[in-house]
Order: sequence, then structure tokens, then C-alpha cells
Amino acid sequence: MRVQVPLRVPWIGAWPDAQRVAFYLAGRAPYTPVDTATVLALLSRYGYEVKADMTTREQQRVIMAFQMHFRPAQWNGIADAETQAIAEALLEKYGQD
Repeated sequence: MRVQVPLRVPWIGAWPDAQRVAFYLAGRAPYTPVDTATVLALLSRYGYEVKADMTTREQQRVIMAFQMHFRPAQWNGIADAETQAIAEALLEKYGQD
């Protein structure tokens, strides 16, 4: 599978602070399922291309692309607490919108 990466994402050197990821996890297990729309909204704010009319598979591919870069240990395209926490930590550190 070839993953398309949007150009607005600050890839070079961008990495979330582990302490902030833990803060945003707020005691949840990393792979706890979360609302997909919430995660996609965060990824959109960070610079990923998210469209309102995306299919479920397209949504999973966007999430998977994010996970492959920022959490290579588990990149299944499923919105989970750790993916959400990483996105929140990145937005806190680097801004975007």
C-alpha cells in the first residue's frame, strides 16, 4: 500500500513529548478505542487531508499514515487513545490549524 502524505504536516524533526502523550492518555490503556471523528479532526488540524465524505477505509488510511510515522509499533488504522494522545501532544507542541 502506498500512503499519500499531505504537504502541510511538519515532518522534519516533529516528535511528541512522551510526558505530554502520557498526560493526554489520562490513564487510559493505549489501544482503548476512541471516537474516529475526534481523531480525524485532530489529524486535520495537524495537517492531514481529511474530507467530510471519506469512506471508512479512507479514514483508516489517514489514521494509519499518522500511526506509521508517529507510532510505528502499531499501525492498524484504528482510532485509539494513544493515537489521539499523540495527535493532541503534537498540536500542543507545534500548533497547526
